[in-house]
Amino acid sequence: MKTNQLFKNPLMQNQNLLYFIIFLFMIQFFTIKIPSLLSQEQEKVTQEQVQPIEQELTTRETILDWINKGGGTMYILGLISSIIIGFSLERYYFFKKSGAKIKNYYNEFSNYLESGLEELENFLKNDNRLISRILKEGIKYKNKDISLIEKQIENASIIEIGKLEKGLNLLSNLGNLAPLIGFFGTVVGMRNSFLQFVIKVAPTAKDLAGGVEEALITTQAGLLIAIPTYLIYNLFLYWIDSLSIEIERCGTLLINKIQEKNGITN
Repeated sequence: MKTNQLFKNPLMQNQNLLYFIIFLFMIQFFTIKIPSLLSQEQEKVTQEQVQPIEQELTTRETILDWINKGGGTMYILGLISSIIIGFSLERYYFFKKSGAKIKNYYNEFSNYLESGLEELENFLKNDNRLISRILKEGIKYKNKDISLIEKQIENASIIEIGKLEKGLNLLSNLGNLAPLIGFFGTVVGMRNSFLQFVIKVAPTAKDLAGGVEEALITTQAGLLIAIPTYLIYNLFLYWIDSLSIEIERCGTLLINKIQEKNGITN
């Protein structure tokens, strides 16, 4: 009887040891293997989610897509930009047609003036540039009083430069209006984002992103229109200022020459 107990006790002890080893193995499996499997599944899911996003980002966005994402405000900005482009081209070709060229004009005018008033008058009559048309109105009265000649040149300058300046205020106003319309679109886009909280209990980032994108696109478009418009407007002003300076220089030479011929000293 005692011998059987001696044989049974080691067996029971080994059996308990076996159970303990199995228990440790199960703990190791659940603590190491299962989390690794879950992490692999999560990586697989995230990769599946990221791939469509990457594919969407890699697709190129067309100008029409960009305009549509900006909402209705973009069509107003498109109308403004069309007017600015059309008006700028019209002004440019009008400047060219009017002969508003000043390159080397002063030197050419001085050379004819040194040859005499008769040669200069013939040059001004045959030349169709804007400065020549203005000075031609003054040299007609070369035998009259100096104040009359100055008045004729001044009046002709006001008329010709007034033609060049015609409508430039419209260009300036449209350039100032474009970013304001863009900021209006920004407010509309942000309002659309916040409306998602009314429509949905818990809107996602994707739901809010549409309105934010609309806000940024309209601001971008407004500035994109305003910056070149500002540059174009100032280029026209610079052109007009250069013409005014050249008219003043040539007009002064003409007045001095007439005074010299008539024996008048300052």
